Amino acid sequence: LWVVMELMDGGCLTEILEHFANLRMTEAQIAYVARETLQALVYIHSLHRIHRDIKSDNILLNSKGEVKIADFGY
Repeated sequence: LWVVMELMDGGCLTEILEHFANLRMTEAQIAYVARETLQALVYIHSLHRIHRDIKSDNILLNSKGEVKIADFGY
């Protein structure tokens, strides 16, 4: 079984926050990540699917500022 998805070169949110210990996300950045995550969940729920493990390890970012949800239990 192969699972293929696009490259999210920023890594997961946890890695970014741990790697850059002095980095503090601004309120606007937090709001952006939260909004994008919630929009993804709305889409997933519209397909009658659920993601039972939403956490910073499963929120992926890329250099374009895009936010994606990962880890659907494969």
